[in-house]
Amino acid sequence: MPDADGQPREFDLLERASSSAEVTVRDDQYEFPWLLDAVHSCKKHGGRFRLVDSGRSDTVALSWLAEAGADIYTSDEARPEPGAVIPVRLAARKSGAHTFYYIGAETAENSNHALFLADIAELGRTGVDLHLSNREKPRDEGLLVDLARACSSGRGRLVYYHYGRLPESLENLVLAGGWIHWAAGEVSPDKDAFLLKDILRACRKTGAGLILHANLGWPPSLMREVFEAGAFLLFHGQPSERASSLSTVESEAARRRPDFRAFYLQRDFLP
Repeated sequence: MPDADGQPREFDLLERASSSAEVTVRDDQYEFPWLLDAVHSCKKHGGRFRLVDSGRSDTVALSWLAEAGADIYTSDEARPEPGAVIPVRLAARKSGAHTFYYIGAETAENSNHALFLADIAELGRTGVDLHLSNREKPRDEGLLVDLARACSSGRGRLVYYHYGRLPESLENLVLAGGWIHWAAGEVSPDKDAFLLKDILRACRKTGAGLILHANLGWPPSLMREVFEAGAFLLFHGQPSERASSLSTVESEAARRRPDFRAFYLQRDFLP
């Protein structure tokens, strides 16, 4: 089917793949041969090809795309059986591509919960990056640490998106290699500042990272302090909306961004 310019969508995909630094598509948007050609073209020209798994493609097709160099973004919704992702990850190793698996809130309702979690840990040991959040449902703190260790052993990464007060257990998560996004919301800095510094100290030991989605109510001096201690700061909204005293910290923070593996697709959206 042609696009708005009258050109078939498939040729538009190939054009983007050959000229863009990053291409993101779902696997149900194009037929497999076109996707494979686009991945090859993207890698040939030094770009990143990000394929979002809808669940339509079979494991063999995803493995071919991963081996060609596509980063695969999948989830427990698209792939409710984690073991099906392992062949995809093994194929991705050949090209140096990455595989991401998002664990949604409904996982806790799975009737085979223990078996599911064992399979998730095995994903981590094969090098899959696991992403999960406590936005809709609390997460077991011991489980987070176990998954972070599993990921670290396979050169994968656990990325945890935390909402609300910082529990002390998050320091153990970082010591196990886990990365943390913190949406502080209305949390007062005097309640969490000391623990935040302990977590950042642990980050320096393990090479993990803490990404603070900046609370504009915090004093600029504290923002400067946590930034210099190693936190990644992400400011949301237009710069003009912020106090001028934050502008210097913001400009410096913009030059020190975490790598793409610290995010599940979007940099400005927390699951």
